[in-house]
Amino acid sequence: MKGVNLILDRVRFGPAGFPIDAPKERAFGYLREIGLSGMEYQAVRRVPTNEKELKKLGDEARENDIILTLHAPYAINLSAETEEKIRGSINRLLSAAKAAKAMGAGHVTFHPGYYLRRSRDEALRIAISALKELRETMISEGIDVELGPETMGKPSQLGSLDDVLEMAKSVDGVSPTVDFAHLHVREGGIIKSEEDYRSILNKIEKELGDINGLVVHFTEVEATSSGYGERMHHELGSGYGPDFRPLAKIMAENGLKWFVVSESPILERDSVKMKEIYESFLKNK
Repeated sequence: MKGVNLILDRVRFGPAGFPIDAPKERAFGYLREIGLSGMEYQAVRRVPTNEKELKKLGDEARENDIILTLHAPYAINLSAETEEKIRGSINRLLSAAKAAKAMGAGHVTFHPGYYLRRSRDEALRIAISALKELRETMISEGIDVELGPETMGKPSQLGSLDDVLEMAKSVDGVSPTVDFAHLHVREGGIIKSEEDYRSILNKIEKELGDINGLVVHFTEVEATSSGYGERMHHELGSGYGPDFRPLAKIMAENGLKWFVVSESPILERDSVKMKEIYESFLKNK
């Protein structure tokens, strides 16, 4: 986790992608107007390569006090069964890191991969080896952005909380993207109370030493019919859970500085709701 670059001055809220209630050309001004201060750029299908356009986008974000992170392509599997597929995944993640640097985004979220027919330990070892190689390339090319393996919502995916913490401990410049909805459904609906959140955060703090500066994904989520694994994202108040309020309370009481990314279907609308919930706890401190 050494060499982390995402330094936050306060809690920041923003959507996973351009806002739904404003045209893209005035996205950052609109986010500022509604009280938000971040956005996760979605490069999940294709990584943009026009450095001039990326720099312009980053400049517009900074002018409106919007921090940027970037979500790398879904087509990444650092524990793939063939060297060719691992190599392709490394290259796609490197391209995402280059785009992030060009736009001034300090953190690149990515899906680590799958266990496939391997044991958990073997899949994790292969992914960590790929991350170390990638970080060496990034350092040699002066790409100073952190990599964020995301906690994943399906038990078949490499990306349990233990997995991403081990990646962060093993590779400098790696800091997890903590998706609480994914953690919730991966384990069969484990987040039911404030204490459940505290247990997760205590584990992160114990392993990494600090929980400030985290990139956090949040939405409510519907599980598969088995009760284990992610089926569909829902907006806040859907009843599926997890409940954001206990987490907001912990954030306010402990002065935590996170970037909270709304992965709700209504993006910035739920970002605003989360910010309002958080601020209601700040007033009651």
